[in-house]
Amino acid sequence: MDKEQEKWAIFWCDLLKPLIYGEIDKEATNRFLKDLAEKPMLFPDGEIRKPSVSTLRRKLNRYRQNGFDGLERQKRSDRGEPRGVGSEVIEKAIELKKEQPYRSPTAINCFLHEMYGTTVPRATLYRHLKAAGATRLKLGIT
Repeated sequence: MDKEQEKWAIFWCDLLKPLIYGEIDKEATNRFLKDLAEKPMLFPDGEIRKPSVSTLRRKLNRYRQNGFDGLERQKRSDRGEPRGVGSEVIEKAIELKKEQPYRSPTAINCFLHEMYGTTVPRATLYRHLKAAGATRLKLGIT
């Protein structure tokens, strides 16, 4: 667990401490979680917001099942994969750029719109082109 994950785990432990240490009986657990969910608080990411009751319950259950390590934030299963646009569209965009390195994101999106009826946001397109080595700089074109 890295330092950032540890901060989050400590945060949840601190919030749920009365339940973890048995200071609150089972009958009062729901009331305690509802009260806790109504209070705005400073989260480790610097935002002030209210935790939901379902999140508090989920964190409590994870703690009870797996201890402190159960509070580690879960990574997305689709991390690094295109979510809004299919991989076929991204592959075609990469192919278009490699075919003609001077092709702009606007031009690539025109092709994609004609072929697939969708476009890719400029930043997303650049991220995928860069990862595939299909930017003008990586293709040796200046």
